[in-house]
Amino acid sequence: MKKVLTILLLIGVVSFGCQQEQVITQLEVGRSKLLDAGLSLEAAQHLERAEQEEQNKVEPRALLVIAYSNAISTGAARTHDVEARYKTERDRRVGELGEYEMKKILQILGERHRVQKDAMQILVDKGAPAVPFLLEDLVKNRYRNVHGDFIQILQEIGGPAINDILKAAGDSKTPSDVKIQLVRIVGDIGDTSATAGLETLHNTTTDEGLKMEINTALYLLGNEASEAKIVAGLTDGNAVVRRAAAKSMMFLKEHPTDMLIDALDDSDDTVRRDIAKALLKYPDAGAVDGLVAILTNGSSLNTKQAAIDTLNHYAENGLADGLAGRLIVLLANPEVVDHEDRLRIVQLLKKPALVKQIQEADQYDNLPHKLDVFFREKETNDMVKDALNELLLVLE
Repeated sequence: MKKVLTILLLIGVVSFGCQQEQVITQLEVGRSKLLDAGLSLEAAQHLERAEQEEQNKVEPRALLVIAYSNAISTGAARTHDVEARYKTERDRRVGELGEYEMKKILQILGERHRVQKDAMQILVDKGAPAVPFLLEDLVKNRYRNVHGDFIQILQEIGGPAINDILKAAGDSKTPSDVKIQLVRIVGDIGDTSATAGLETLHNTTTDEGLKMEINTALYLLGNEASEAKIVAGLTDGNAVVRRAAAKSMMFLKEHPTDMLIDALDDSDDTVRRDIAKALLKYPDAGAVDGLVAILTNGSSLNTKQAAIDTLNHYAENGLADGLAGRLIVLLANPEVVDHEDRLRIVQLLKKPALVKQIQEADQYDNLPHKLDVFFREKETNDMVKDALNELLLVLE
């Protein structure tokens, strides 16, 4: 009797274990092969079966159109003689994409997979029907790490997206920073049909920063009368207005150089960064002092890098004579306490144009010797010393 009970117990345990095993679905296999492994052909086969098996068709359909797209873009479909079928299926399915499938694709974009570009192109090809869902995610700050991708999709959709974009930009529920970004998108699209809508928005909003962005968008669409307003914005008391004006300097046909140079000393870091970039496009030797000051004045890393790029460009083009000597003096200044600032100065000195300045400087200045003394007697940070050593080896 005990033997029989033991056998029955073992059977029950085995049966329970089998029930605990989860069946791996065609959808799970297809999703993994597509998103994790990039095996779009194999994924398509599993997802085609999943579409038949799954009661909820949204995910398999969203994944399947991505799989077809990826197989086409990578050439895998052509290699395996299924390109014509996949193109036909892809085009049909893009046309049939509904709200939930598009939202699923946006979610997949938010996860960032190797099929990112293919998923983006699907929404671009879908066009205007995809715009409200892209805007909703921007306004509600969903998938923030891929907002740049969403903006690119809207720009590539272009004209058909403009009405929805302007509507969202004028909606009181849309955050101010998003409104500014939406107006920038309209300006980047460059469709003059947006002019009337932008002017209406300009006349109805009380947000001065947004008005300045609208001025820029109108200027990009051919309204040159906006230029004076944009230039005046560089000295506005509102930092948001100054940021918009500074960002716009890259686009102006006539650039107010003296005002740009003055703006390098703006109290707002974003303004300083965009002015430094504008002065790369519109070089002026008078900007060197302000650009050098940015290297050690507590600006952000991005702003300092913008100043470095512009200074290097000036050195390459003969607009910054004596810059190497100034940087070496700055490097040895005991007030430059942040070793990262000193490291960036050395990295700038390592640029070929600055190396050439050091080599061709008056022997009386003896710049290589000054660097060597600083290296041996004053610098204590290992990273800076390593960079200095590399520079000194180049100068030998």
